[in-house]
Amino acid sequence: MKRSTSIVLVVFLVLVGLMLYLNQKEPGTEEAAITPAVPIEFLFSDSDGLPTSIDIKSKTGEQTVLARNEAGVWVLKKPIETEADQASAEAAASQITSLRIESRLDVAPEAAGLVQAPYMLTVETTSGTTMTVRIGDLAPTGVGYYALISGSDETLIISRTGLDALLTLLESPPYINEPATNTP
Repeated sequence: MKRSTSIVLVVFLVLVGLMLYLNQKEPGTEEAAITPAVPIEFLFSDSDGLPTSIDIKSKTGEQTVLARNEAGVWVLKKPIETEADQASAEAAASQITSLRIESRLDVAPEAAGLVQAPYMLTVETTSGTTMTVRIGDLAPTGVGYYALISGSDETLIISRTGLDALLTLLESPPYINEPATNTP
């Protein structure tokens, strides 16, 4: 056999061996248990429609109420009646529709701070649905707040990120122009 033929034969065998090696399945990949993905669940469903009114109250007496007027423009009803910053109001409405239910628990409302809830969120939607949610203590995991929908006895944990963004409306209502304060 010629030397060049031997070299081509050796290279061919090396390539075939490499191909077989690379095509081998890793052991255990098919036997690994595949965990099904948990579907994402939202506090408000698509069938509820879009928010037309958002009312957030704290047990200390602070309250912010946003509502769409007849022209579909967001207005601030409380703490004072005035036109609302449309971008901030729309952001709040979007936040409402994206509030995630992180988990459903069998926890007594007393243990979750829901009897004397620190916050109440009432939302009216385009479908005519009105939902009131009591927002309680922060869950020990820090992932969300305990919540209880009026008319339900099931304690939920609602995404902290979404609720924190809405609760800031109590401290910073979406005014177009900050109201003048009387300072001496």
